[in-house]
Amino acid sequence: MKTYLLILLCVLSTKVFAQESVKLSGKIIEEKTNQPIEYVGVILMNKADTTKKIGVVSDKTGLFFFTGLTNGDYAIRISAMGYNSVSKMISIKGKSIDLGTIKMKEDAIALKDVSVAGRYASATIKKDTVEFNADAYKTQPNAAVEDLLKKLPGVTIDKDGSIMVQGQKVTRLTVDGKDFFGTDPKTATKNLPAEVIAKVQLIDSKTLEAKATGIDDGQREKVLNLTIKEDKKNGWFGNANLSGGTTDRYSGYLSANHFTKKMQFAVLGMSNNVSNASFQYEDLNSFTGGNIGNLFAPPGGGGFSINVNNGRTTIGGSGVFDNSAMGEVTTNSGGLNFSNSWGAKDKLTLSSSYFTYFSKGLGNRFSNVQDINQDDVLRTDEISNRNSDNQAHRFNFKVEYHPDSLTDLTFRSNAILNYTTNINNRNFNTAFDLTGKINDGNQLLDQRNSTPSFFGELSATRRLKKGSIIIGLNGTQNTFNSNWLNQSLINNYSGGIVDITDLNQQAEQQNKSQNYSIAVNYIRPIIDKKLNSNIAYIRNEGKVAAEQLTLSYNPLNNTYDTVVPDFSNTLENHTWTQTARLGLVYNRTEWTYNFGLGFQETGLDASTFSSAGINTNNIDKKYYNILPRLNISFRNKNKHTLQINYNANVNLPSVNDLQPVQNNSNPLYQREGNPDLEARKSHRMSVNFNTFSADNNKYWNGYFLVNYALDDVGNNINYIDGVQFVKPVNVDGNYYINAGTFFGQPTKLKGMRIGYGLNISMSHNTSFINSEKNTTNRYNFGPNTNLSYDIDDKLNAGIYLGVQYSKVNNSQPGALDNKYFNFFNSASLSYEFIKNTRINAELNHNGAAGRADGFNNNVFLLNAGLEQYFMQRRITLALKGFDILNQNTNIDRTVNGSRIEDIRFNTITRYFYVSLNYKITKVGAKSERSNPRSTVN
Repeated sequence: MKTYLLILLCVLSTKVFAQESVKLSGKIIEEKTNQPIEYVGVILMNKADTTKKIGVVSDKTGLFFFTGLTNGDYAIRISAMGYNSVSKMISIKGKSIDLGTIKMKEDAIALKDVSVAGRYASATIKKDTVEFNADAYKTQPNAAVEDLLKKLPGVTIDKDGSIMVQGQKVTRLTVDGKDFFGTDPKTATKNLPAEVIAKVQLIDSKTLEAKATGIDDGQREKVLNLTIKEDKKNGWFGNANLSGGTTDRYSGYLSANHFTKKMQFAVLGMSNNVSNASFQYEDLNSFTGGNIGNLFAPPGGGGFSINVNNGRTTIGGSGVFDNSAMGEVTTNSGGLNFSNSWGAKDKLTLSSSYFTYFSKGLGNRFSNVQDINQDDVLRTDEISNRNSDNQAHRFNFKVEYHPDSLTDLTFRSNAILNYTTNINNRNFNTAFDLTGKINDGNQLLDQRNSTPSFFGELSATRRLKKGSIIIGLNGTQNTFNSNWLNQSLINNYSGGIVDITDLNQQAEQQNKSQNYSIAVNYIRPIIDKKLNSNIAYIRNEGKVAAEQLTLSYNPLNNTYDTVVPDFSNTLENHTWTQTARLGLVYNRTEWTYNFGLGFQETGLDASTFSSAGINTNNIDKKYYNILPRLNISFRNKNKHTLQINYNANVNLPSVNDLQPVQNNSNPLYQREGNPDLEARKSHRMSVNFNTFSADNNKYWNGYFLVNYALDDVGNNINYIDGVQFVKPVNVDGNYYINAGTFFGQPTKLKGMRIGYGLNISMSHNTSFINSEKNTTNRYNFGPNTNLSYDIDDKLNAGIYLGVQYSKVNNSQPGALDNKYFNFFNSASLSYEFIKNTRINAELNHNGAAGRADGFNNNVFLLNAGLEQYFMQRRITLALKGFDILNQNTNIDRTVNGSRIEDIRFNTITRYFYVSLNYKITKVGAKSERSNPRSTVN
């Protein structure tokens, strides 16, 4: 009897096992060429229950498969735009089925209406990558990659050109997996033509440890990778452009690229007087370690967005016609990028680039500032004029070497040299709403800065018989030198008496910093690629010497020779952090669980000295913390991803926050550091998800982020005669919450897609005003929708509607709630009404309500142009108008704690211009017609 039961148990278990392991697979190829077809939708339906449908898409080799199928009868349907659909009936009876090679025949009728580019699914999800098929998204002729990115669901581009995916900033961009002009994403997105892109991959990139060991630790950074079409990898492509217009506007640039399967070479050059560049001025912060000071942007807010756009001349624009630059800027810039791989499996890879630019700017700025001062409001009106000169040089170098299959070596470095000159003339007056005028005055500030810096990093990975060991070393050296002349005259009004403060000073500031770190990480499997442990030790060392010397003017000898003690000081700062980290990573088929604990010691040793060299203060602090980390990720092959992250961190105060010396370069805002600041402790949690349906081309993503801080750095603001004296202090309970979602899908009307988005954020910050606690709560609510309609390469139209509602509450008595709206609406049309002749038009509406008088803009920016193509579209001759209605203005609002600032900058207004563009096509090959991207329905 036991024998029969044993036999029966074996039979049943065999059947169960067979059911769990049943697999259905096949390979899809094109009938004429026998080439595999990627992104073909394959739908499987159970005949017993027709509501149960599952879908997959074919990979780049044409393969597809279903797993975990149960016995039964199924209907399978294989479809792709431009091909006849294939349907089959199959029966599963406990065994895997290979359908073999499935040939798809072109649909001649459909091909009359659908371009070859329109046959593919618009997106697919591949574990940690959301991949968009570039040919599924229509762009105008001569468009840049940035224009393509704006079409992708879930991707937004700020007015400063920053790329946001699910509310997170893209930190790095690669082209075919290699660095392109360093790690700055905007250089590639604004200079590479959209028509050469095959795929846009939004990657949650794995860490160095995970890539080196093959063990997924769940940690990610947002990376954008562009893949180049294969037929573009054996010649040159790019654009050369010359433009000239009314009011003496001009622009010229060259973008030439030569790619092979392993080598990349690119050259950029540009000259114009219309506030265009191939980067953002905010990027100068990365050039200089954050010391550029937003040369042309107003302090505290507002992005200065400038760019060059491939082929489609954008005199004064960050988009096809947009012009959001603050002030008028003349720019000359250029750069080279080179990368290559040698050996089997890219044994040696080298990437390097050099970029330089020179610019001159003229900015006129008008501002209205409201500061909450207990039961009254302090208002400051200001007019300023700024002349700026800037030059910068940036060099990047990276080499990767794999001497054998078990060893990886990587070295990367960059060197930056930047010089700036700013001359600023300002006039201001300050008054309380209740008590009246406090002061008025003027200032001349002449500032010269230089900021050389160097960074180097070396990492080595060795995979052992049991686990892997990773060693990393890096070092950074930065220098910031600044000299400024400060001449100001302030009239202070009190009780009918005018007190005049006449200031004539010269100051020198020099900050030198060195940072070094070493990290050793050992990863060891406990259960083969299922459960893994890691042990790491990390040590960071930093040294800073910050010196400021301020001298007053001596009329007796016509020199600056009198030291001002309150504005002169030296700080010597030494910080270190050492961390021991333990972690476990558990991998299942679709889930990864990562838990870690860091045991951290942080130290701060600092001394301050007076201008006479006397030691005035010593700081010696140590902190001990346990820092947990948790990551849970779910990655379904082609449909869904979910990622949950939590981590804790400790950050020491910056030198500017610590150094107890006043800076009076702004006569109405004087700041002094606080050597008693404690370390900031933060807790961060984020949730992200993506889902894509291949059978109906619907895409949905969402994100949630919360950041909570203890001992955060806030400001203690004291008002004396209308002047703010600011000192940083530690505060508890600051937090920031951000959440959003985007949904996109095709409509029933062929060629039309619709998308809906929503972003919500909330922040809570604490400050002190005249020693009284003030909490500021800010709420933002921003829905948007967009509609695009594309018919082959003839007609492209789009509508975008967006609004942001903001509300700011302060707890100070008498402080009024501040509510305001920003409106962002646009409509665009591009129509080739005659062969080789195209008309373009774009209407942008930027509106605001609830701001200070004179700053509630309601601007309609109309741009239009006519393009004529010659020589198989290699040459484009265009006549265009920018700001035809002559309404362009540049107004911005920033809210920082209890301060609200409305700003208006001069900007480029109406002009007309003629441009001639030559498209550099593949050398030795036929000129191709402008790529007809078709939207997939």
